[in-house]
Amino acid sequence: MEYIRVTFDPNDIRDVIASGEVVGPTETELMLEPNYYVISLSGTGYTPPYWYGVVTGTTPAHPLTIAFDQA
Repeated sequence: MEYIRVTFDPNDIRDVIASGEVVGPTETELMLEPNYYVISLSGTGYTPPYWYGVVTGTTPAHPLTIAFDQA
C-alpha cells in the first residue's frame, strides 16, 4: 500500500478524490494502491485544479504530501 496526505484549509475539510473515487478527507493519511492518480478535492475554490502523478515509495511515516490552497 501507498500513503498520501492531502492538505488544504484545516477549517474546511474536503473529500479527496483519486481518479474519480472518494478516498477520504483532507488532513489525514490515506491509503492507496501504487498507481498513477489524478487527485482533486470536492467542491470549488481551490488551486491547483488537480494533482497528477505516480504514487509509490511511501510509508505511513512518510506519506506523499499533496498541497491545495484556497483560490
